[in-house]
Amino acid sequence: MKVTFLGTGTSQGIPVPLCNCEICASNDPRDKRLRASLFVETGQKNILIDTSADFRQQMLRSSIRKIDLILLTHHHFDHLYGLDDIRSFTNAHQQFIDVYTKPDCIPEVMTRFGYAFHRDNLQIGLPALRMHAVVKPFFVGENNHKITITPVEVGHGRLGIYGYRIGNMAYLTDCKTIPDKSFDLLKNLDVLIIESLRYRLHPTHASLIESLAFIKKISPKRAYLTHFSHELKHSRLDAELPENVFPAHDMLELFIDEE
Repeated sequence: MKVTFLGTGTSQGIPVPLCNCEICASNDPRDKRLRASLFVETGQKNILIDTSADFRQQMLRSSIRKIDLILLTHHHFDHLYGLDDIRSFTNAHQQFIDVYTKPDCIPEVMTRFGYAFHRDNLQIGLPALRMHAVVKPFFVGENNHKITITPVEVGHGRLGIYGYRIGNMAYLTDCKTIPDKSFDLLKNLDVLIIESLRYRLHPTHASLIESLAFIKKISPKRAYLTHFSHELKHSRLDAELPENVFPAHDMLELFIDEE
């Protein structure tokens, strides 16, 4: 399984407009971050986690040519508002793309992008999507390449959202809290990808110290941090982290054994 970090920044991305801080002015390309999104290639399926507000730019700089399904973590704009640009893929392949998310996220998506879910959209050039509510694990792929996708509930402040476990990898973004039942779904991971907004505490996002505490409790073989604000410099963070924890950067690729 191949995993590509399409974006590793928080809602503003990095650099932040009008900001001249050390990190926004950095010449290190790893400090240039689009809004958070992940692309997962299994043996048979190409899975996109979140259509970030930078989705179009992410596609233009990548080699992605097909998306089979989309997993949405929640409805906030930085994770959702690239959804319209999926039309390039549905038009090119003349195929609907299935979208999976938490049941209470669906009304929010439909309020903003309901037009993208009409069944005649392939004929008129609009995004052609099909919505599915996820409440339990499901399978994608066939035969020897079948892989399990498990929704993992986390707390984004007062909002309950989804992370996802795909085989032996889990992706948790915007997670201030993780309920006990979700820790049970995160056992025996090869790779955990989890947000780390900044050093200081935040009311709805995990800070670095909180992310490291989650990593210690979950105990994956490797962990990668993502969803950074412009308070965390890549090179400095890399030097500070435990030996099995790494800061991700845009377009970083990982290769992970499937189930």
